[in-house]
Amino acid sequence: MRSQGEKIMPVDPTIVYRRVRQLSGSGPTITPAKARAVATGLRRAAAMAPEVVADVTHLHDLTDTVAATPVSVLARPGWAQAAAVSVAPLLDDVVDGGRFADRLASEELAGALAFLAPRILGQYDPFALTALPGRGLPIAGRLLLVAPNIWEFATEWNLDIMDVQLFVSVHEFTHAFQFAAANWLKDVIIAKVQIAIDSLEDGADDDAFGDLLALMAVLEGHAEHVMNAVPIARIPSRRRITAAVAARRGRGSAVSKQINRLLGIDLKLDQYADGERFVSAIIAAEGHEGFNEIWRSPLHLPSAAEVKDPQSWASRVLS
Repeated sequence: MRSQGEKIMPVDPTIVYRRVRQLSGSGPTITPAKARAVATGLRRAAAMAPEVVADVTHLHDLTDTVAATPVSVLARPGWAQAAAVSVAPLLDDVVDGGRFADRLASEELAGALAFLAPRILGQYDPFALTALPGRGLPIAGRLLLVAPNIWEFATEWNLDIMDVQLFVSVHEFTHAFQFAAANWLKDVIIAKVQIAIDSLEDGADDDAFGDLLALMAVLEGHAEHVMNAVPIARIPSRRRITAAVAARRGRGSAVSKQINRLLGIDLKLDQYADGERFVSAIIAAEGHEGFNEIWRSPLHLPSAAEVKDPQSWASRVLS
């Protein structure tokens, strides 16, 4: 573990960038003109998305705040480098330090991100402000859109590229609304991650890990619900995109499915399903106003048991 005064990152994002570029490439080959058009379309979709999310979630008072979120349109290596910067603070207590340990951690992280890089369409990064100890980026969060992956997904599944761009942007901006609505959310996630890591190292029970997964289930499930509730008038091909996303998640070779299990991706897909069922049940019974009570206090976050039983959460929080 590092001394308290040190400000050295436990992983090297430059190593991650180089290795992911070697292993995953930058993405499909397209002309420079097409690449510029895709990037322009993504920025346009990102500018539209906050209003769309506000209309669905009824969080209109946060629209201006969320609309100011910086947006980065990246290739795969750039996304991996940004992800490495963000995850670094969470690894500080895991990596013991020293040049060799940092290099090994960087290579291991690069391997995992190289596998994920072709799959990621977008990501909201809430940890930018705390990513670089002593040199944090002067923003509360940022949106990362992986342009070649979005273009490849739309092309491979014969989808309208502009609809896909807005679809992805809506999903990721929903996360921005979550963190804007609950300014304590980032600290809670960091604390839950650290508790879960400590529990695993101590061989304790998995309650801490279950609490973390429950929180992530709600965040991801809420984004899924919002994305799938956008009016057809806004995204005419939404149903086709939703079906393509589901098919894309479910496919893969035996090797890739085994890697999914090792990296916990299967857990993430389960999170989407469990979390969306929870969110949909609460909104159906209590409306968005009832669900939005979840952002008022950390005490309003559901337990793992409540995610499975939405009515128990409603009885505890809304009664």
